[in-house]
Amino acid sequence: MNLISTLKMTALSTALLLVGCSSSTTTTSSTKSIPSVSSNAVYSNPRTLDNFNDYVLFLKGKAAAEGVSASVLNAQNNIQYMQKAVDLDRAQAGRSQRNADKPLPNPNGTTNYLNKVLTQNKVDIAEERYWEVQAPLQQASQRYGVQQEYILALWGMESSFGHYQGSYDVLSALATLAFDGRREALFSKEFVNAMKMLERDHIQRHRMLGSWAGAMGQTQFMPSAFLNYAADGNNDGVKDIWTNQFDAFASIANYLHTVGWDNKLPWGVEVTLNQPLDLSLSGIEKNKARSLSDWQSKGITLASFSQQEQSDTTARTIFRTS
Repeated sequence: MNLISTLKMTALSTALLLVGCSSSTTTTSSTKSIPSVSSNAVYSNPRTLDNFNDYVLFLKGKAAAEGVSASVLNAQNNIQYMQKAVDLDRAQAGRSQRNADKPLPNPNGTTNYLNKVLTQNKVDIAEERYWEVQAPLQQASQRYGVQQEYILALWGMESSFGHYQGSYDVLSALATLAFDGRREALFSKEFVNAMKMLERDHIQRHRMLGSWAGAMGQTQFMPSAFLNYAADGNNDGVKDIWTNQFDAFASIANYLHTVGWDNKLPWGVEVTLNQPLDLSLSGIEKNKARSLSDWQSKGITLASFSQQEQSDTTARTIFRTS
């Protein structure tokens, strides 16, 4: 073999070796082991920005402990700290605290709330959209036993009839809010469940967008809600709450059905008082639920029910006031 041939063979061997090394490095990187972290483990390092990436690895460890594969976890890069999510979360917490600090009588609370969020424009849009989405709406209603108007109302309130779904990277939002610590248990759990969604191929990462708090799609489901309630409304094998109204409405109806919706009862009723009521009794907490007969004994009467209807309702209904 002459010198030129020898040099060619040497160059070829070197090139093949380099390709082999590159391929080996890529494979190793994609399957790099993620150490499992117990679900009740506490992150012990300072919550400073230079530790954020380390914290993301900590969260990935919790996901690994719940069965998410290393290949899926290693593929989820570019998880960024989102200061805006923290700012919005703290603003929300501030409003809640101010309201808690001022437990003033608020006899028009429900009316004021409805006037604020249930605008005439939203009602007009609902009337238009009702006829446009009849096919998926009727199908979800019949399948799960939830009236069409309530499915439509939840759709309208959660995402403005699918218009607002959010454009934030969900993994970044959840990791940021968990790292911030105010509601770490909630958001770390949602981060793990978002990873489970990717593991089960419900959606690709670049499409997993949502609100600053991680709520997704036309239903604004958090990842845990998606795993529990998302439904395939058109039987195509996909649960697409982002772009498919059959799936979005089926998911809303499935959620209401699963948590105990009774289509024989109204969502709420107007009442009148014939004597003062202790405001500490009001609220929607479970420990404040009472039978209708108990409320009647405190001077409450159903405004639009006949005596017979009130008697029928008493035996099977638990009410809360707000």
